[in-house]
Amino acid sequence: MNRFVGYLFFLGLLCFQANGQSSGQKRLVIIAGTPSHKTGEHEYNAGALLMKKWLANSPDIAVTVCLNGWPADTTLLAHADGIVLFMDGKQSHLVLKPEYKRQLLSAVSRGVGIAALHYAVTLPSGNGEPLLDILGGFKEDGYSAHGMWTSNFRTIPVHPVTRGVKPFQLYDECYFFLRFRSGILPVLKATPPDSVRNTTASRTASGRPEIVSWVYERPDGGRSFGNTGLHFHSNWRNDDLRKLVLNACRWICHLPVPANGVQSVVTDEELRQNLDPKAK
Repeated sequence: MNRFVGYLFFLGLLCFQANGQSSGQKRLVIIAGTPSHKTGEHEYNAGALLMKKWLANSPDIAVTVCLNGWPADTTLLAHADGIVLFMDGKQSHLVLKPEYKRQLLSAVSRGVGIAALHYAVTLPSGNGEPLLDILGGFKEDGYSAHGMWTSNFRTIPVHPVTRGVKPFQLYDECYFFLRFRSGILPVLKATPPDSVRNTTASRTASGRPEIVSWVYERPDGGRSFGNTGLHFHSNWRNDDLRKLVLNACRWICHLPVPANGVQSVVTDEELRQNLDPKAK
């Protein structure tokens, strides 16, 4: 146990930053949460490091990954052009901590782009304003629904974040029946089976296609992206989902997205790297 705690402490001190940043580069900060769920699920740190590796192929973006929680260096967010939240949600969500919330809202007030992946879009009932205002939507615990199901994304809208993304199917835990502000643009929609409509409110919409990923151009000029999937680390294998997320990372930073989307490849060996040591 001491070795396990020591490992987490060591990782928590590390921030991996792209070298040789030039004045023309945009700065993206990816904040990865602490270990959660079973091995292969909610692998925030491993997923964040993979995103950095894929995005680093472009010279116009410098990526910093902060492992195991909020960065101790407050200047990171103060100078960021985009921030990705990949962490636990509900009562444990880091944006509910007053100092972290203050830093995030300060960044948003400058028009910084924000993305939230999977559990990071979830807040308790009555505490949704930070994400509702910033992302344009969030999963409200007890109201919104979630479950494991195979989503069939038959139609992909035209938008910079969807460049190169083709219709696809994927087994994942996707959240739906979300709370939204007006002005969001659905990116991925699919019809969940009634068996995963696990809240009273969501059962009223039986058979309805649901939004599980979206973009939002905020009134302050900033851009936001929400994606409720990526429960399983292995789903980074999916070329279309991976491309969607990487495209969004560039888009929230006001960087151009290539006509065919951000290109990347991943191997099984890479997916096995940097997994969190999780207690049984």
